[in-house]
Amino acid sequence: MSEERASVESGRLCRINLRVILGLMVSGVSLYIAVRNLQPLEVWKAFKQANYLWIVPAVVLYLFALMARTARWRALLSSERRIPFRQLLPTMAIGRGANNVYPFRAGEIVRVLLLRQRNDVSAAAGLASILVERVFDGLTMILFLLLAALIGGIPGARSLDLFGESVVVNVRYILWLAIAVFGAALGGIYAIELWPQPIRRVAGWLIGHLTPHRFHQRLMGIAKRFIGSFSVVRSVGTLTLVLLFSIVVWTAETISYRLLMNSFDFGVDLHNLLLMSGAANLGTALPSGPGNLGTFDAPSILVLTGVGVLKDRAISYQFLLHAVLWCTETFAGLWFMWRGGLKKADLVRSLGEQQGG
Repeated sequence: MSEERASVESGRLCRINLRVILGLMVSGVSLYIAVRNLQPLEVWKAFKQANYLWIVPAVVLYLFALMARTARWRALLSSERRIPFRQLLPTMAIGRGANNVYPFRAGEIVRVLLLRQRNDVSAAAGLASILVERVFDGLTMILFLLLAALIGGIPGARSLDLFGESVVVNVRYILWLAIAVFGAALGGIYAIELWPQPIRRVAGWLIGHLTPHRFHQRLMGIAKRFIGSFSVVRSVGTLTLVLLFSIVVWTAETISYRLLMNSFDFGVDLHNLLLMSGAANLGTALPSGPGNLGTFDAPSILVLTGVGVLKDRAISYQFLLHAVLWCTETFAGLWFMWRGGLKKADLVRSLGEQQGG
């Protein structure tokens, strides 16, 4: 029995390590794309000449977006439990801050664990609500890109120098791929709600044919609870509210991006601002290191340099933008941890127990 448990533990650690390595590799490649041909002296000069007063309104807008995210999550969880906003805000802030410290968006698991401990909401319902959040985040970004396409079009193929080789990237194809992926995710959610019994039967068939027999009962229980937890999107009113909150969240964040451009004395029109925001935030759907390192930065810098912003100025701006977002989320999470008497060791222990389960 001990040998079997050791084997399971070894396999679990191997999977975790592979995920971390994959995330770090994607971040590394993205950072290379973002900062290739970097001229440190020019970047430092741009930082010295920047007007940092614009950080204040940008942070205020980002904190407003954090509250809008909390209100959206509260709407999604309303069918499970009516949780006061003031109780849910710390959980949201701590989870967002943990995403900046732990790889592979482990802060989402932190949110689920805190939600279960503090508000007695099942892990399946918490995970389902976060999945719905991510789908609507992606759909909102696609909406921004489609709006940008209506205003000024989407750029076509572009050549990139990647590790000494010229690689042609067609942004239109990437946009259509993103629409297909997130559209399929939204369709999957509706399929679960419209035809829960057939979906359960399909899940049962897959579990029965693709997993070891000793796991069947447990996996079927998890699948049933997970499928049932999507009842949060049965209400048209809830869906509409979630969509509106998603638009508010990303509009506030996109305006904060534009405000920080004033620090470096440049700006872009609405068309290019929407392109930058949509591309950068869709990039965060990729596996990455902590804080979406690289995957958030490379698309933004590529869009900015593509519309005529000097490379060094674009890199300086993106470094400041990412630092402001990282610090705002991380310190907000740490402040709520301090207020609630929660320590980092508690999070590490909870994550370890969750992974062990």
